[in-house]
Amino acid sequence: MRAVVRAGVSAMALALVIGCATQDRPAAPGGIAQQITLAGKPLRYTAEAATLDLTDAQGVARGHVFYVAYRTRNQDGGVRPVTFLWNGGPGANSTLLHFEAFGPKRLEGDGLVDNAQTLLADSDLVFVDPVGTGFSRPATAEDGQRFYSTLGDIAAITDFVQAWMGRHAGAETPIYLVGESYGVWRAAGVAEALEKQGRAVAGVVLISGGIPVGPVLPKDLATALKIPGRAAAAQVHGRLPASLAGADPAAAAEAASAWAIRTYAPALAHPGDLDAQARSMLAQDVARHMGLDPTLVDRTALTVSSRQFLNNLLPGQRLDTFDMRISRPAGQGEAAPANGPVMVRYLRETLGYRTTLPYLGLEKDTDATATPVGERWDYNSGDTSPAAFAAAMAAAQAGEGPPGAEPWIRRAMDLDPKLRVFAATGLFDSLNSCAANEALKTRLAPGLAARLSVHCYGGGHMMYRDTEARVRLSADLAGFIAPPP
Repeated sequence: MRAVVRAGVSAMALALVIGCATQDRPAAPGGIAQQITLAGKPLRYTAEAATLDLTDAQGVARGHVFYVAYRTRNQDGGVRPVTFLWNGGPGANSTLLHFEAFGPKRLEGDGLVDNAQTLLADSDLVFVDPVGTGFSRPATAEDGQRFYSTLGDIAAITDFVQAWMGRHAGAETPIYLVGESYGVWRAAGVAEALEKQGRAVAGVVLISGGIPVGPVLPKDLATALKIPGRAAAAQVHGRLPASLAGADPAAAAEAASAWAIRTYAPALAHPGDLDAQARSMLAQDVARHMGLDPTLVDRTALTVSSRQFLNNLLPGQRLDTFDMRISRPAGQGEAAPANGPVMVRYLRETLGYRTTLPYLGLEKDTDATATPVGERWDYNSGDTSPAAFAAAMAAAQAGEGPPGAEPWIRRAMDLDPKLRVFAATGLFDSLNSCAANEALKTRLAPGLAARLSVHCYGGGHMMYRDTEARVRLSADLAGFIAPPP
């Protein structure tokens, strides 16, 4: 696949919802002049909402990728980096990173306000909606499976980045890639693909999706290091014993991490060494460090699944998967995104992007029978045998992550000794572990570890929803993208 900039209206007659071509167009070539105020000073920039066509070797359009690009100039006339950003899912559009974290406008209440934490002060920004999300579509329904897989998605976004850079930036322009959740896999895979194609990547930012470097952490240690985040959540909810609660959630997590490394991980590595009494005592200790009833600990595996923890810490309540500080009545679904109309109106009216398509993820699809992208996803980067699929399904049902991660970021770093990586995790995210990321870094070769920075923030999966965490994250990323001379 390759990508070309869309010119004019598509001539393809395809269905509105699933087929996916569209009468869409940017309001003005090159973007619309905009301005926000940062630290009391105006920041002028252009905003462009547009679409790139992804074409096959014969030049036939197979998909259309919608993006919003923000560009400005350095006062000293120097070359500005370009940062490409996307969320995960798979099947999620980019609105979280765009309107809650790093775009020049941030969603607040019922409107958009100037975002003091935007990264636009340090880098041009391109927010990308992968095919099947937002306004992006496959050219035909049959083309969808070209994009709805781990490897197909990586190839498509790699083509997009190359095409966008070829049109808008020079070969000397530094590239940064930012992915959240499943988007971490996309960022890591695209980084490797770009490096293989000779396009250097200056840095990759991995938010709430782990660090795809391969099986560096032993399974027993990775399992044990789920305890610290759970201990922090239990501390917030007043479920930890006083002797373990500490002064705050971070202190509770630190104490739990020390216990998990010193006592729990070695026991998980050699469970056969435990007699019945030792096994019973360990099960009680595991429960104690999470604020749970000891009967919930599996006496064979000596573990508690993510789902069990979320469902059982508080009687009659379930903790939120993405932020364990939040609880709601058992059986009640997790909150849906709010104020979708505000964001879509901004794209359509403020940025002038003309289309009859719904913005998938924020506007209701007119075809209620259409299967979401995430449910059609092919995790084809790993073992796809029936046994592997069954194991992956069991893991998913237990609240674990998707199957098939490859060491993309490690291979990219091996290809380019200048490539740096930034990993961010929320302390209260049930899907990730600050402690595991820190332990992983200590087990990398010195040359790799020196180029990897790991950060833990006092928030959940979307840690930028906490003001303090958002301010810290933005400042840390500004230093990563534009390090001091």
